Amino acid sequence: MKTKKLLAVLLALALTLSMAACSGNTSPTSAAANDATDSSAENDASTAQVKLIAAHVNNEESSYHYGLTQFKEKLEELSGGTMTLEIHGNGELGGDETELIEKVATQTVDVIVVSPGDLSNAVREVDFLALPFIYNSVDHWKAAITDENIGGFFLDKIDEHGTFNALAYYMCGIRSVFCTEPIESLADMDGKRIRVKSSEAVVNIWSALGASPTSMAYNEIYSGLQNGVIDAAENDIANILNMNFYEAAPYVTLTQHDYATRFVVIGAARYNALTAEQQAWIDEAAAYSAEMQWEYDMQYADTCMEQMVAEGTNFIELSDVDEWVATCVPILEEVAADLGITEQYEAIKALG
Repeated sequence: MKTKKLLAVLLALALTLSMAACSGNTSPTSAAANDATDSSAENDASTAQVKLIAAHVNNEESSYHYGLTQFKEKLEELSGGTMTLEIHGNGELGGDETELIEKVATQTVDVIVVSPGDLSNAVREVDFLALPFIYNSVDHWKAAITDENIGGFFLDKIDEHGTFNALAYYMCGIRSVFCTEPIESLADMDGKRIRVKSSEAVVNIWSALGASPTSMAYNEIYSGLQNGVIDAAENDIANILNMNFYEAAPYVTLTQHDYATRFVVIGAARYNALTAEQQAWIDEAAAYSAEMQWEYDMQYADTCMEQMVAEGTNFIELSDVDEWVATCVPILEEVAADLGITEQYEAIKALG
C-alpha cells in the first residue's frame, strides 16, 4: 500500500532530521541561503532526463516555495541529476489553485501545492480538513496527518480519484482572526462581519460563533476592512503580513482555529508514466521536503509576527478558547457524518 510506504518514509525522515537538529538551529533566512543549489547540482539539473513543472500561488519567501526547493534539490540528489523540478511561484502559471488543478488535469503542470477546499471539488472528503477547530496544536496536526488511518486515508482518497497522485502534506501557517477592533472573547464576535471561505460548513461554523460571515474576493479584503464593509477576516500570520492586512485591521486574535493543511500532488498520468525507481525518488523527495517545509513554516510565522509587533500590531490571546471549540463540535460532527468520515474525525479527536 503506497500510504504505508509514504508514512514510513516520513517517520524515518523525522528521526534523521531530529538528530541533525541537535547540531544547531537554522533561521528561515539562513536556511534559504544554505540550501542554494551548488554548481555540481546545477550541472546535474542541466542534464536531467525528466523535468517536472511545479507551480504554486505564493511568493518566493513562502514556505510553499521553500518546500518545493527542498523537493527539487533532494530529487536531483536521489536521481543523480537525471530528474529535476522547475518551480514557478507567484501564481505565474495560474492565479489561483483552482486553475492549477485544471492544469494538472490537462498535463500542462505536473506538481502543485493545493488547499483541501480547492481540491474538494474533485475529492469531496478532503474538504473536512479545511474546517476550523479540528486540531489543538501543531503536534496534534502532525500526529493526525502521519497516522495511516487519518492522513493516509485522505491521501488514498486523492489517489482513488484517478487524476492526482498525493505525495505529501505541507503546512500553511496557523490561521487566526484579524479585526478592526479588539476581539477578546467569544462574546466579542457577536455581529462581526467576517470574510470567510465560500463554504456552507464554514459559514455555519462562524454563524454559530455569533459572527455574520460573508463572501468576498481575496483581493478585496484590504479595501473591505478599510472601508468598513467587513469588520474582520481570517488567515495565517505570514499572509496577514504579506498582504498588509494588519494595516487596516491592527488587532489579531490568536484563535488559531486552523492548522492549515495543504497537499502536494502530482498528475497521476505523469507519475504513472515514470519507472518504479523514479516514482520512489519522487516519493522520498516529497516526504523529505515536507519535513523541511513544516519547520520553515513555523519559523517563518515567528519572524512575521515579530515584524508585525514591531510595526504596532496588537496580538490578543483568548482565555475562553474551549468555548469556541465546544460551539463548533456539533457542526464538525454533522459535516463528518455527511462526508462519511466520522471514523477519521473521532480518531483525530482521540489523538488530541
